[in-house]
Amino acid sequence: MDGDFFLRLTDVGREVAEQTYEKHCFFTRLLTEAGVDPKTAEQDACRMEHVISEGSFQHLKKNILEKK
Repeated sequence: MDGDFFLRLTDVGREVAEQTYEKHCFFTRLLTEAGVDPKTAEQDACRMEHVISEGSFQHLKKNILEKK
């Protein structure tokens, strides 16, 4: 954090943040479309985004998106 209280990310940090946010959005949407309460979906997505491997996430995302 700099003197103006802005958080500055390295390129690697930005990439990790973007990947995590992509997972979060994906899981939130998947859960709400399955009928999960939006607040619960948001909380569960927050947990899921941190524990799933990148490989599993990519396979899951590809499989689900192909079926739509």
